[in-house]
Amino acid sequence: MRVIYEGRDITGAVQIRKADITDNAGGIADSLELKLADTEGLWSKWKPQKGNKIEVIEKGFSSGQMFIDYIQQDRGGMRMKALPIPLNAKSSNTKAWESVRFLELASEISGKYGFELEVYGLENWLYERVDQIDRTDFEFLAWRCVLEGYALKLCGQKVVIYSQKQYEAKEPTRTVNLEKFDGDFDFSSVSIGLYSSCNITYAAQTGPISYTFKPSAASVGSVLKPKMYVNNQAEAERFAKNLLRAENKKEHTGRIQMELDTGLAAGCNINIAGIGLADGKYFVEQATHMLASEKTILKLRRPLEGY
Repeated sequence: MRVIYEGRDITGAVQIRKADITDNAGGIADSLELKLADTEGLWSKWKPQKGNKIEVIEKGFSSGQMFIDYIQQDRGGMRMKALPIPLNAKSSNTKAWESVRFLELASEISGKYGFELEVYGLENWLYERVDQIDRTDFEFLAWRCVLEGYALKLCGQKVVIYSQKQYEAKEPTRTVNLEKFDGDFDFSSVSIGLYSSCNITYAAQTGPISYTFKPSAASVGSVLKPKMYVNNQAEAERFAKNLLRAENKKEHTGRIQMELDTGLAAGCNINIAGIGLADGKYFVEQATHMLASEKTILKLRRPLEGY
């Protein structure tokens, strides 16, 4: 395992006690948590600062370049957490756009922080007006992604946006049998927090806009009624569908632990076999690779079908 700090390989100068890389499919930033033994006080001499760049590499697998967000020093050691978001991206902003397309918004925000933009399976929707009100740039962009059924992921100084529905429809990359599990596992199906439909109503200057999306495959539950601005009927229809999907996709979830397998990434599909009731296809919502303890924890959910 190698630790690259501010462009320098410092692996030989520290003893790694913990190195957990959490890879998220979208909506939540990836993270890196490190605990390092530092009996000789080298870290104190280097004076690490929040915002410094750090990367962990293990046999070809990389955390990607991250920015230190939290530092804690105790006797003989140092604990750090890092995120793929630079510190200057944490400031809230207010801005309005008119006659702008989705990819223009994404490109502007990505370029503002020197990030490269990658997109997969997107429609480049045109908006009459979009308002960012007292939100950080990536919070704002993540919300626009939710409205369109996309997922936003930041990794290795890249902004990656993809269609969640298209990724959920992909074939599983592998089958994970019960024999591969290490320790306890948990699979559950819930009804609380699920909705039967989504209604968007907005009093526009040109007249009222209203739409209710109620798929036949939706769960039994109350009506989701977000209070929000829409430019037109088409947006109300898209947003209602995608907001309902964002809430109901959490109906069937699971969590497993297994021996370290960095080949399993968030955003892929796998088959679970050998459990019984919970067998089947799952979307990997989060993969945490604990490099020092050589374990991988997967948080899973069943792909949402029908809409």
